[in-house]
Amino acid sequence: MPMRDPLPDGASVVGEFFTEARIDALNAEMIRREIATEQIIMVLPVETQIMVNPTPPQFRVLYRKR
Repeated sequence: MPMRDPLPDGASVVGEFFTEARIDALNAEMIRREIATEQIIMVLPVETQIMVNPTPPQFRVLYRKR
């Protein structure tokens, strides 16, 4: 898929999403959002939070929007 032209000042728009810290969950979310691997900037692990609002481990994914 061709990428959109960057913004006039050369900047690109960055999107973000969180998913369960499992490769199959990450792949499924990328397919659902129609994000190509070339768009991925970074995948960051987010640790489990056990206080206040407990959450399981997650991936924070930064990607270039089309």
